[in-house]
Amino acid sequence: MKKFLLPFFYLSLLFSFFYSLVGCSSFQSRTPQSDESPYRVHLETYTYHSGVPLVGDVNLRIGYAEARNSAFKGCVMYLQGLGDSVMNHEPFFRAITNHGYRVIFFDYMGQGGSEGTMNHTRVADATFRRLEISSIANEIWARFAGVNFGHSEHDCSAGKKILIGWSTGGLASYREARHNRADGVVLIAPGIHTKTLVGEAAEKPHLLPIASTIITERTLTRNAFSGLSNPHVDPVKPDSPVKVPLFAANLVATSKLAQHWSIPERVHGLVFLSGDEDTYVDRTATLKTLARKARHFQVVSYDGALHEIDNETEDVTTDMYSRTLRFLDSVNGL
Repeated sequence: MKKFLLPFFYLSLLFSFFYSLVGCSSFQSRTPQSDESPYRVHLETYTYHSGVPLVGDVNLRIGYAEARNSAFKGCVMYLQGLGDSVMNHEPFFRAITNHGYRVIFFDYMGQGGSEGTMNHTRVADATFRRLEISSIANEIWARFAGVNFGHSEHDCSAGKKILIGWSTGGLASYREARHNRADGVVLIAPGIHTKTLVGEAAEKPHLLPIASTIITERTLTRNAFSGLSNPHVDPVKPDSPVKVPLFAANLVATSKLAQHWSIPERVHGLVFLSGDEDTYVDRTATLKTLARKARHFQVVSYDGALHEIDNETEDVTTDMYSRTLRFLDSVNGL
């Protein structure tokens, strides 16, 4: 395995460099969602000072969503997955905000509406901590947690800190739980046990080393949104881990470490796992790790579901949204 991974890493680095030179990425554009959404969204461009010479200052898309007419209960922060965008989860965010919570979010470097490159992002990095997802998340949380809700005097600066993380964001949230830096975490198909051949490469392995598009909607969800509004407003970017090899290597390395982390009992946890058909993470291995290291976490599995559980078919999302809302209330003592 080690003999395979080392040449693959350098091959990935070579192709990533080539693609950055020729600029041959192409993205499908979509019509944005209607402005008549029952929740309101605040977006802004935020300059993040990384403190790393080769990275410098990066403009990020950050913001929050909250309900127009709902009693305020607190805040949660959403940490996205690889290739994700904060604009691609409107149904899930709407359910949370309508229940009284503000959803704080940001796009990672090089994803969604943020500038820079995902190659500079890290899940864990003892040398460049300012590149860690958690470092950026803490800064964005501090920026919005103290904002008054609507015209009230309520905010969540002194409230519970709850993280909702999908895939990469799930691994980052799990790390925050391990360090006792969250009151509660909702992990959605977390990257604790990542697979080697992901997305389209699961069926066509030759696509991985040539940096083809491998993260696609059809490999993320079974929901074709026939006759429905497709929540995927922004394109997948980056659309392959091969195009961001430094991040991909850090993700894999951190996931290996995460398999040995013990989670403090005081941190509440709710975990949603996809089916064995998920080509991005290993459900069976994740279940075993959680049973050993986070036994107090509640775990829910959805047979047949693919990786993006919050945008899955209605039978899955109805149950998932309901469980999430009950969990948020429970952590907040409601």
